[in-house]
Amino acid sequence: MKQFNQGVANRCRVVQRWALLGVMSVCAVIAPAQTTSVEGLTALQTRIKQQDARIQELRSQLAIPENEAAASQAPTQATEDESVALEARVQQQDARIQELEKQLAKTGKKPREPVLLAQATPPAADAQQQPPPAQQPAPAAPAPSGPTYYPFTAVGGIYTDSNAKDLGKLTNIKLFEGIKFRGWLDAYYDYNFNNPHASVVNALQPVTAIKGSNANIQGRTFDIHSNSFTFDLAEIEIEKVPERGGVGFKFDMAFGDTQNIYNDTIIGALGSNSQSLFDKTFQHASISYLAPIGKGLRFDFGKFVTHIGGETIESIKNANFSHSFFYTYGIPFQDTGLRVHYDFNDKVYSEVYVLNGWNVGFDLNRGKTYGYTLSYSPSPHFSAVANWLGGPEQTDNSGNWRHLGDFQIYINPTPKFRTMTNVDVAHEKGALANGKDTSWAGVAEVLRYRVSERFDPSFRLEWYRDPNGFSTNVPQNLLGFTATLDTFLGNGANDKILIRPEFRYDHSNNNFFSVGGTPGLTRKYQATVAINVIYYF
Repeated sequence: MKQFNQGVANRCRVVQRWALLGVMSVCAVIAPAQTTSVEGLTALQTRIKQQDARIQELRSQLAIPENEAAASQAPTQATEDESVALEARVQQQDARIQELEKQLAKTGKKPREPVLLAQATPPAADAQQQPPPAQQPAPAAPAPSGPTYYPFTAVGGIYTDSNAKDLGKLTNIKLFEGIKFRGWLDAYYDYNFNNPHASVVNALQPVTAIKGSNANIQGRTFDIHSNSFTFDLAEIEIEKVPERGGVGFKFDMAFGDTQNIYNDTIIGALGSNSQSLFDKTFQHASISYLAPIGKGLRFDFGKFVTHIGGETIESIKNANFSHSFFYTYGIPFQDTGLRVHYDFNDKVYSEVYVLNGWNVGFDLNRGKTYGYTLSYSPSPHFSAVANWLGGPEQTDNSGNWRHLGDFQIYINPTPKFRTMTNVDVAHEKGALANGKDTSWAGVAEVLRYRVSERFDPSFRLEWYRDPNGFSTNVPQNLLGFTATLDTFLGNGANDKILIRPEFRYDHSNNNFFSVGGTPGLTRKYQATVAINVIYYF
């Protein structure tokens, strides 16, 4: 569309020049013809050269073969045609830089220092140009955590990325500069072919792990309502990333069915003292400090969306609309405590956690839960993350520990074809009613291929093992297949609507699903179709 509009505009200029040719001939007798200054074109050429350097730097980080033509030399004659062409080139280069920076942000790698672009003005306006790089404040350290390795996802990562809007620049209020924000509205329609009646599933709520009224899609986290239009989530994230030696913060306010489900689920498992009204409103609320130690040692204190697993609460950040089994049953939703993050270099970072416990805002015993993360990203084609959580999770019992290992491997053979393997294994001492130990485990494989600019389907195959029924309330092995057909609407880089049609099939080796008006769990399989619509800003 951009190329079409530009072509129309160029043709209009030609028509205008012919129509005004006679007038210009008369005016030439009265005053000399005006031409674009050589200085102005030279400034444009300088900017293009610096843009070329920036594009080459980004291509190098993304390992994309170089095929950009170098900027042309400064013109010897200043004409309007050359000015129009150069201004168009500047716009194209800016768009390309934004596209490459977006790709780099979604790989989880830190961008190198950008090339300072010269202003497209003659030297007389140099006083209004930005100061040289040496006078710029030190860039804030990023805080990679969670699923940040999917390029082309509308929104990625627990923490805001380079595509988040700057509140200060939008409002022209200097006090707000450096405060980033982003948000979305999420709704869905889902249909369960088992069609269990509301009375059947509501009667099962006391023995169902996921809590929610009329939850007639079973074995799921948030997409639990069949044959009903559901407003899932409205969320806004606000973050100030701390500069070296400075303080920052992050707040995620959220409303909707998602908030109700995961808070009610936690209260159902751990009791009303585990959560507060604050927890139902704020998914994430933390204060940060970046200590001037080495490359910057970052401390975050507060409540966090869990860093465990290849998925997070918000569907828009995940490869699929519905969540995997072990996100639903095998890992925590949230953490409260201290997080310490350090980047050893642009390939390796580690994190240490000291937390109250799984999902709780208020600890239920005298112990603490500890965590360690190590991430290695040698190239855009390969990344690996290893997480460990360990600590006592039983009420008034600080001796029986739960251990969880979470491993994520991202292999991206090409920028269009990306894969993720997620493995979770857990063990807890004395967790069963008879005092015996228990364990659970799961594996998920996600394949994602960018077919076109607007079509990015992903496919997930998963297995979850809960031999004692500790996490699902039914001793079983679960298998699942999910196909999510992401389709982007909008205008190129400014896409604002994501449409997510999805088909999913779940199967258990035990009765885990209900059918029609038959009471209880009477079927081993469940098939659903859904469409998820997200508007993001």
